[in-house]
Amino acid sequence: MFKEKVLKYNEKNKLFNKGDRIIVGVSGGKDSVCLLDVLDKCREEFDLSLLVLHVNHGLRGEEADRDEAFVKALAAERGLPFYSERVDVRAVADEMKMSEEEAGRNVRYRIMQSVCMERGYNKIAVAHHQDDVAETVLFQLFRGSGPRGISGIFPKREYLIRPILFAQSSEIDDYIKQNNLDFCTDSSNMDETYSRNKVRLRVFPYVEKEINNKAKIHVAEAAHKISLQYAYIDRQAKKIYMRIVHADRGEYYYNCEEFDQLDIVIKVEVIRLLLKNFRESVKDINESHYRMIIGLSGKEAGKKVMLPGFICAEKQYGCVRFKNQMQDGGPLYCRKCVPPFEEVIEIRRERMLVCMDVIPRENLLKEIPQKDYTKWFDYDKIKNGMCFRNPMAGDYFIMDASGNKKKLSRYYIDEKIPASERKKEIVLADGNHVMWAVPGRISNAYKVTEETKRVLVVVAALN
Repeated sequence: MFKEKVLKYNEKNKLFNKGDRIIVGVSGGKDSVCLLDVLDKCREEFDLSLLVLHVNHGLRGEEADRDEAFVKALAAERGLPFYSERVDVRAVADEMKMSEEEAGRNVRYRIMQSVCMERGYNKIAVAHHQDDVAETVLFQLFRGSGPRGISGIFPKREYLIRPILFAQSSEIDDYIKQNNLDFCTDSSNMDETYSRNKVRLRVFPYVEKEINNKAKIHVAEAAHKISLQYAYIDRQAKKIYMRIVHADRGEYYYNCEEFDQLDIVIKVEVIRLLLKNFRESVKDINESHYRMIIGLSGKEAGKKVMLPGFICAEKQYGCVRFKNQMQDGGPLYCRKCVPPFEEVIEIRRERMLVCMDVIPRENLLKEIPQKDYTKWFDYDKIKNGMCFRNPMAGDYFIMDASGNKKKLSRYYIDEKIPASERKKEIVLADGNHVMWAVPGRISNAYKVTEETKRVLVVVAALN
């Protein structure tokens, strides 16, 4: 039975556990209806708390409104809480200079993550399945992606889970029929202006008819094998990265002699890991960029490679150093952040995924949990905007309700942090006022009180 397959897949991949609070992304289509139904059937056995979430993209008019109403009724039938949000995806796509398809995906994940933080859920379940894997792999291959891009879709990535990823579309069809489940049909799935739809509607039907009727299965299986091989390469690259890449006040460098001894595949992965210190996505760093960076080892000192996002790689004596050109003449490492915010930041030699969003005070849990890497702040007390950065002269905390100050340097002394390490620390700052010395103390001035109207939630998790 399908549920037993889901439980077996869950056991293998450790997707959800007893007591989990899971947001289920439901569009109203058959895949997401199948996902919701099977998780609902697991609810009592696993003591799951489910929330049904729907995003109306505003692209299909009355049809989109119909889908939203259907999902709302579906949640009500099952006695599940429901959350929906309407977004003008076309406007987002225009503003961000991306396709409507990509903008819609980004919006969905941002909303799900925000609700997850706001309402105290710890997992987000989405309804990708095996056919999606095959279509994604082929689409990425046509775009020129390397092993990472054609590794397919993973069952789990941090808090995001895909419990029916193993299933073929035909299995989901059978489940829907056997359980007499209603669902909505999205007319945009037949719109061939979307690139992925062309792959699904034209490419695979032709290949399955003319070459191999199990093409989708074979592509998905190949992606799985590639993902296992890439996972091994990734583990090796991370070990080498930790050995040869050094951080220095927001800049990163490696010794050319050590780097030149590496295999070309590992060189590319080490560079990719290094660049992710500056930006979460490196999609616009292409093969020619990697070749130029690798070639810097053999160049004379002073030669540079300028990369998208103001990143500069420069050959220096015996090493190649990477820095953000925007920081020249300014403070040390600095990342301005405007909620909603998501970025990978290196904190005490650990890569942390930092997320932040603003929520109404009434939506916050009455008792704020005491967790080192989750903090809550009164958003309306922030005066100068926020940034994650290294410490600077003049930084201070407000220690108590009376407004007594304490220098950040004094705090580091009290915490017995060596002087040589203090410049590498990370703080969340409002001007020179330190809101949070990550992962330790927060300033009393930003504490959430009964008078707080809006709460800034900041979560940091190992990446």
